[in-house]
Amino acid sequence: MRSGSPGDPRPESRVVGISSGVADLRRARGGLDGIGTYTEALLAHVERRVLRSNASTRTHVSGRGLTLPRHARHSAAPSRCRLPSHWARSRTRGRRAAAGSNARVDLYHSTDYMVPRLRRTPVVATVYDAIPIVHPQWANQRLRGFKNWLLAQSVRNADRVIAISESGRDEVVSSYGIRAERTRVIPLGIDGEWFEPVDERAMQGTLLRRRLEPGYFLFVGTLQPRKNVEALLDAYEALPQAIRRKRQLVIVGKYGWNAETLRRRLEDARPQNRCVWLDYVPREELYQLYAGAGTFVFPSLAEGFGLPILEALAKGLPIIASDLPVLRDLGAHLVAYVDARDTNALTDAMASFAQASADEAERAKRIATRCRVRGARACAERTVAVYRELW
Repeated sequence: MRSGSPGDPRPESRVVGISSGVADLRRARGGLDGIGTYTEALLAHVERRVLRSNASTRTHVSGRGLTLPRHARHSAAPSRCRLPSHWARSRTRGRRAAAGSNARVDLYHSTDYMVPRLRRTPVVATVYDAIPIVHPQWANQRLRGFKNWLLAQSVRNADRVIAISESGRDEVVSSYGIRAERTRVIPLGIDGEWFEPVDERAMQGTLLRRRLEPGYFLFVGTLQPRKNVEALLDAYEALPQAIRRKRQLVIVGKYGWNAETLRRRLEDARPQNRCVWLDYVPREELYQLYAGAGTFVFPSLAEGFGLPILEALAKGLPIIASDLPVLRDLGAHLVAYVDARDTNALTDAMASFAQASADEAERAKRIATRCRVRGARACAERTVAVYRELW
């Protein structure tokens, strides 16, 4: 390693491989999920701001431009697990590419569920949660066994495991039997663009095109059981009619799994235009949708982190969230917490926020300024500190 002395601006001469396949695959399907968003931000900040141009951003998932050394060894999935077709193809290409790759990395960081076993290269893995084990009812039953196996592989193959919250680390340690001293907690961060003001004219154009009235309740997340969107819809429908006439409910998120009843309800509500379901929207438009909202509501029943809360804080929105330890770690006193299983409590909180004063809105904007400490660059810098432990 040819690194400069403290204060020396020269970049370090180390090469880091970061798995970008999860971002590439999601983008190809029309949008990034939370893991893809985290990976994309980490790639940008580690390469451009922390390790400069010495960071390598290749993938062991897609097999394109693979940057694993020749001694990479991918374990096969257990025969009792049926892999989704795109994963099966990806891993096959990845093994072939690994066998013929002359590329060299000094450290490999896996940000998805596929962690390679490298004999002479340190491996870091980000493990987001242990939901498939701790909360099996909220995991996709078709993939739960496969995800459990992948998570177990992650903690076994990695020299360091990054958890994204204190409560998440406790779950990972207890669920997978990993030693706590091998783990590090690094909360996720969001890109600096989230803190930039949106173009007011562009935002108004987006709201007009989407038939949205400023000040709506906003939810962002995949439609799946643990996100508890049906309870959010029930709570909204229980609001006084005067509030519903004034404030729409806007739900942004792709359909995930086991939410057909919710999907039908959302589609049936479209003609009235009070409950608006928007599927995937581009990033620039998502900034505008946050900026046009009046209150962000996040009633999830289980989370690894809750990245949309950071996004809402960055945009200066008052927030209602479910009372989960991980969300309390994230929002602390900046968020109003409710028992999301209690629809009446959720309705009451939404009614209260609908009548919030201008002072509350101004307080939320001040919070947004203080939240810059949760930016993606801070996350990247702490991640590089973990890399240095292994160099």
